[in-house]
Amino acid sequence: MPPPRSWLSPPTRRELTLLLFSLTVFVLSYNLETSLQLVGVPPAKLRSSYLATIGLGTRDPGLEPDGRRPKQWRDPLEDIIFGQWEWKEGQVAGVERGQVDVSPVGAAIYNAGSRGGSRSAARDDQGVSLKSGVTPKEQLLRWENGPPETKAVMHVPGQLHRKHLMCKARYTILDNLLVVNGTFFLVTDNPASLPPLSVIASSAADTARPPRDSDWQVISREEAQSKISAFGGRVFGTTWISTDRAEVQDPYTLFSLFRTHSALTGTSSTSFTSSSGLRIITPPGSRPSLDGVPAPLRFVFPYVPTFSSPHIPPPSGDEKEHPPPRVRSYNGIHPLLPKAVLPSLGIWYSEDWQDIIDMNSPWLFERAVIADRGAAERGRDHWAERWPPQAGERRDGGELQKRADAEEGMPVWAAPFIGLNAEQGWWQPMRTALLRYLRVPDEQTGSAKRGRKGAAAKPVVTYVSMQAEPAEAGPRLLEKDHEALVAGLAGLVREGVLGEAHVVRGNGSVPGSEWDERMRAIARSSVVLGPYGFHLTDSVFMPQASPTSTDSQSSSSMLMEFFPPGIFVRDQEFAVRSLGMRYMAWWNDRKFTGNSLPPIIPPDETISPGQQMPLDVTAVISTIREELSRRQR
Repeated sequence: MPPPRSWLSPPTRRELTLLLFSLTVFVLSYNLETSLQLVGVPPAKLRSSYLATIGLGTRDPGLEPDGRRPKQWRDPLEDIIFGQWEWKEGQVAGVERGQVDVSPVGAAIYNAGSRGGSRSAARDDQGVSLKSGVTPKEQLLRWENGPPETKAVMHVPGQLHRKHLMCKARYTILDNLLVVNGTFFLVTDNPASLPPLSVIASSAADTARPPRDSDWQVISREEAQSKISAFGGRVFGTTWISTDRAEVQDPYTLFSLFRTHSALTGTSSTSFTSSSGLRIITPPGSRPSLDGVPAPLRFVFPYVPTFSSPHIPPPSGDEKEHPPPRVRSYNGIHPLLPKAVLPSLGIWYSEDWQDIIDMNSPWLFERAVIADRGAAERGRDHWAERWPPQAGERRDGGELQKRADAEEGMPVWAAPFIGLNAEQGWWQPMRTALLRYLRVPDEQTGSAKRGRKGAAAKPVVTYVSMQAEPAEAGPRLLEKDHEALVAGLAGLVREGVLGEAHVVRGNGSVPGSEWDERMRAIARSSVVLGPYGFHLTDSVFMPQASPTSTDSQSSSSMLMEFFPPGIFVRDQEFAVRSLGMRYMAWWNDRKFTGNSLPPIIPPDETISPGQQMPLDVTAVISTIREELSRRQR
């Protein structure tokens, strides 16, 4: 008989076998998914939902390869945040198959119209990422002898660097702009090399007055070394800064800032026709190169809050419930427009600017384009001043310059158009980016559109109607004239004069899907017409006449703007004329074109914003028929 066993007796073979078996089962169970893969179970069947059906695992669905939850687990909030797009392995989300090799817009927007671009075309402006772009170490800047000196790349008349161009008031491009606790500092030992502060910006308290010391300062490098710490943050790339408040913003801020930005660009050679009729080709290298001018990375509104309405907690008091939607502050730009034409552009509002202030550290903006309405008004007398142009250089908008010398009432944002050089197709990259966003091929727009048999396609006309907008949104036609105009355009379609006639709303709070259709109609239109106001601003995206066209005036697009008799303003006219398009103003049955425009007569402050105006629709329809028939000859 074997002796009795105690707790200190060595384990038997049976006990060791049970112990090893239990440990094996524990390890395999603890790493169930890996264990099943080792024995050949497909990974697709190892999802939590599958394991839960056999009594194993949890019901946590995990994430799809694209980072989203499985469809059966998605809720409306996730669709709002991420959208409802589909993604396939090896493809770019939101890009049609076969288009993945299209050169990107935004970071490489100046190559938007080129073909055969390589992958390296946009490497200089890739932004911040995990593998490329700016590293955190590079965003911290230390200086031993004071901050870098501020340079005026473009400014009002004065001392100019040899390779620099001219910039007028309100639109100033500065390199190495320093911001400390909300104050802009221009660091230089040669103040004469910089424009006066009064023509760069205005007081934050009163835009009619020059900036205060708390707003802007010019200091020497020695002063900067003693007043400012020896390190700071670096804001890479080009930054647009509009110092105006929401109540004075307008839709042409983006348009004029891009014109200023485009003055830094150029082609290797340009051509123009002299006053004697001689065709002149400038030599290569007479203008700056496109390659070194990246697109802007951010648009800063230091004094415009993100929302104009206050934050209201949910009525139920439940913190998890979404609060009522808030109204965004007006900045003159439809929210979808920068996403379409400058997708690399980030928008900063006063809350973001306050973050810069609250960090209590210097921030160095590598390049800043400053726009200020008050400075433009104070420097209006200097707009027409010009510096001696380089030999053989063409000044785009020469007609506008002559008009500026002789006429008053130019819009405030017109300063860079009068005082800056730009290539003839400076706006084309923006329009090309919009067409790509809207999936509208270039060859199907405007007068270049062709039918299947090679014949010119019938033109498109868009009427911007304000009838359904709130009374404060802007003027509109009398209801009977509105109905007659819509019926007249439909009649031109039936007659075969027009291929399409669109009636679209103003550009105030148009939702995303409607905005796409609105911009698609305008971008393809030969004629855009409507009551006067900023709702016609998007007409700058109409097709432009080809520079090689033998009759650019007859083939260019046209804007028809309706005014009450005795009122005329120039904003829309100046914008389309600066792009080489034609313009026609109407006072009921009277039309004005070319140099026969009426004098500037702004509307009286006592007139209601939603005033109704008469229009001779018969005369307008007849003029459209004549204009379009002339284009097709």
